[in-house]
Amino acid sequence: MATLRPKTVPPAERNDSRQGKFVPVEGKVDPSALKVTVVERIKEQVEGVKLEDAEVVVSGGRGIGNAQNFEMVRELARVLGGAVGATRPACDEGWAPVTLQVGQSGKVVSPKVYIAVALSGAMSHIAGHLGSKYIVAINKDKEANIFNVAHFGIVGDYKDAIPD
Repeated sequence: MATLRPKTVPPAERNDSRQGKFVPVEGKVDPSALKVTVVERIKEQVEGVKLEDAEVVVSGGRGIGNAQNFEMVRELARVLGGAVGATRPACDEGWAPVTLQVGQSGKVVSPKVYIAVALSGAMSHIAGHLGSKYIVAINKDKEANIFNVAHFGIVGDYKDAIPD
């Protein structure tokens, strides 16, 4: 058996001729052998479109500069009917909750359009959105790694590229 993180690869086309085989396995786990105890389950509260299900995701990175400027990312996502995402540094700074982190240590998304605003494109972040149909990058550094995976790019200050 193999498992993959959701949204990392597109689903295979349905083929009704394939038949799996169910093999029940009897097994008992000694509770004393468990090293983890579930204390509580908390369901994530989502306002608007759920990040993993959004057709448009607008993510902001460290280049946004501060929490106040991150509001531009939220507003663009709202106008486009999409969801907000963030890089790990943006979450570490407290500009966005960790539940919006996209990347290897966050969520994996594969929207139709992924807009990367003021983020460099660390591989750990790119791993979280590489399945996007179109990646649009906005960064003032023309050498930023995000441009290596972007389908469309804007080299410039995001404040000039995103309309008021």
